[in-house]
Amino acid sequence: MNYSRVLVITLLFVTHPLQNSYAYQPASSIESLVQELSSRKFAERQNAMSQLIRLGSPAIPALEKAMDNGNRELRFRAQRVLDSVEQNAYQLKLEAFMQSGDEAAALPGWTDFRELAGASSESRRLFVLMCRAEPAIMRNLSRQPSSRSNLIANRCKELQQLFRTYKRDSIQLGTVAALLFVGGLKGTQVDDTSVKTIYSVCNYDAFRNEMYTRKTNSTIQYKRTGRSEILRTIFAVWMKHGQSWDAQMAFNLAMQYDIRQSLPRAIELVRNPKTPCHVAQIALVAVTRFGTMANIPDLETRIDDKSFCGVAQRIGQKLHQTQLRDVALAGALLLADKNPRDFGFDRISYTSSKQLNYSTVGFADEESRTEVRSQWDELRPTLEIPDTSPAKPDDE
Repeated sequence: MNYSRVLVITLLFVTHPLQNSYAYQPASSIESLVQELSSRKFAERQNAMSQLIRLGSPAIPALEKAMDNGNRELRFRAQRVLDSVEQNAYQLKLEAFMQSGDEAAALPGWTDFRELAGASSESRRLFVLMCRAEPAIMRNLSRQPSSRSNLIANRCKELQQLFRTYKRDSIQLGTVAALLFVGGLKGTQVDDTSVKTIYSVCNYDAFRNEMYTRKTNSTIQYKRTGRSEILRTIFAVWMKHGQSWDAQMAFNLAMQYDIRQSLPRAIELVRNPKTPCHVAQIALVAVTRFGTMANIPDLETRIDDKSFCGVAQRIGQKLHQTQLRDVALAGALLLADKNPRDFGFDRISYTSSKQLNYSTVGFADEESRTEVRSQWDELRPTLEIPDTSPAKPDDE
């Protein structure tokens, strides 16, 4: 019998303990039972696994100690028993949490989740949904950040396999929410492939249907439920990973789902002089989309930036090139509630929510660009822009 078949039979015996003449009489101590996991007799190994699982949490210390044992068979079976014991204990805590919340503090990750989402019944339901969809990740959140990073990487590899089978509809909301939440926790490192995978699942129905509904006339109506806003908040925290192409993916999704909570991240990237040009460009669009007149100074940090990010459009014999300063200026005019066309942006295109198409804000020559800037310089002193800087304490 090969090793994989032995494992299958092992799991069957653990679920249904032996009831025949081979049943082994249990040892008097947990340590003895753990040692029986490497017994030469198959029935004894099976019975020891079954009894340790029934013992539950008291067996955990001895099982963890066994993981350092030099016997491969002992380590192999101790790990399986430990997984079962921890999962059973975790399910009991989940049930108690749903019933009364008395065990809330004992659930790994709940404190961090509560800080983001609050302690409402809606946030608790979503948290349980995450725990049930991804128990292997969620119940290990109290361990080292490197552990959860590895769990995310392994889970994303499984999802990539799922993509290839075209079973995308089987991806649950709890899975998407858990990956976003855990990936956004302090200390969690997520590799590029996993980042791409997580953004991909955000495009599937499980997440998208929580964000908006599409009407019969193909227009979108954004949802503003308690759960949808929690998901938006989790997504905005997850966006810390966006530094290059992943930032573009992040802001495209944020604007697709109207995630206004992404504004602070957009401002941070706009104001950081080290932000790559292509990232600063979409961050400027996001500040325009989600900002107010008070955010004009944020856009103005790029109003003299001549960086060209490769966006160009040829019309007739003229090549119109978009620079960061063009996007910043067009956005500032929109936040000032002005029509950019009235100031010389003849080709500009944007949505009713002020989302710019940055390929339409460039200029074919410096003269046209300078003229638009001159008009802005005349307008700027007349604007009453709210001061959002922190108040300074009075001198004593």
